[in-house]
Amino acid sequence: MNEETEQIETEERSAAETEQPQTETEAQVPKPKCSRKKQLWALWNTAIWPVLVSGILRALGIYIFVNPNNFAPGGTNGIAVLIEYATGFNSGYTLMLISVPLFFLAFFFIGKKEAIVSTVSFFITSVMLILVSLIEKSIGVQHLFPIYGGADGGSERIVHGLLGAVAGGIFLGIALAVMLKQCGTSGGTSILASIINKKFRNLSVSMLTSAFDAIVVFVSIFVYWGDNFTSIIDPVLLALVSLFVTSKVCDAILQGFKTAYKFEIITSNPEELSQEIMQKLHRGVTCMAAEGMYSHKNKSMLICVIRKRQLAELQRIIRRYPDTFAYFTSTSEVYGRFLK
Repeated sequence: MNEETEQIETEERSAAETEQPQTETEAQVPKPKCSRKKQLWALWNTAIWPVLVSGILRALGIYIFVNPNNFAPGGTNGIAVLIEYATGFNSGYTLMLISVPLFFLAFFFIGKKEAIVSTVSFFITSVMLILVSLIEKSIGVQHLFPIYGGADGGSERIVHGLLGAVAGGIFLGIALAVMLKQCGTSGGTSILASIINKKFRNLSVSMLTSAFDAIVVFVSIFVYWGDNFTSIIDPVLLALVSLFVTSKVCDAILQGFKTAYKFEIITSNPEELSQEIMQKLHRGVTCMAAEGMYSHKNKSMLICVIRKRQLAELQRIIRRYPDTFAYFTSTSEVYGRFLK
């Protein structure tokens, strides 16, 4: 009996020793590399390319369109432009100097990611503005891009003030939207606005940012002071146009370009109406039970999302069903399996 017990214990120990190396070997198996690739892709998608694109576009907008047309677009960009116009100090250096205290404020009061991302983006803008200035001096030209000089070599601008304000607003609006959409921050004066908002919740970030922009635009009156009323008011009007275009372009990108219309249709003929919509418009329809609280009749509510070009056709379809009530609303973005 003792021999059988010892034999059983010996077999269990040998089995345990045999299984233990296998477990350790399995534990030492390296994790698949795909997870690291996903991390790198997430870092590229959420930080690297938005920072590069926003920094480059901001620099191009300031250098090509803002500086030559003598107006301040608001925010830190506008402060740098005003200082360059008044003192000749390159706006790239000014943006870099302004970004340093804003970085520490954002780092301690808002978040580490927001501080790093926004600061790096403005540093890219600063470096580009400094580089183009050095290149201009080294090759002896006034401007790298042909925005000055008419066909006869005169001083007439090819890009006029209003067009420059619109184009500059487009560049700055795209840069702002990229940062907000991918990184959740825009940097600059919005950092100050966010800090003030933490203390005074009744003051929104957008309102405070607009207030800072308005201050910069107001100060530009005295910086670009001219001999007549037109020369005084032109920089202000161009700045307002640029800010308006920047806001609209940013909103359009953030809200998305896949706009559509959502119809909600109350009808007593849900089967016939939905079949006609699906066959003629090739759009899906969702049916929900509904009850009219005045008549207490059971009806159906059809929900359908269509493109703008299909709006008239759907209205013609609905008119063929007299016992039908419908209304539609505009949607700014559509996700999922929605064909163009």
